[in-house]
Amino acid sequence: MRFLRVLIGALILLILIVFAVANKNAVTVSVDPLPFEIELPLYLLVFAVFFGGLVLGVVIGRLNAWSASRHRAQAEKQRQARQAVQVSGGTQPPLPPAPIA
Repeated sequence: MRFLRVLIGALILLILIVFAVANKNAVTVSVDPLPFEIELPLYLLVFAVFFGGLVLGVVIGRLNAWSASRHRAQAEKQRQARQAVQVSGGTQPPLPPAPIA
């Protein structure tokens, strides 16, 4: 299995090197309302956009996983509270007194 991963990684690296050598012409990147223009090789622009999207996807995925774990923890806490009420004979514990404003 490790050999297969190394082989696929080597093929992807070879394809990226061929892409970079074939696309070394400079392109102008501008953000229209702003007066900035950058001239850089096409392969660098493509790699930057790809890795920027990769980082953004990882961050969004981690935030989603964090949110889901919080929801699971809250659901587990509520389940344990319901189970404690059932074990105690169906009576709910008294509420704490309301603070005086």
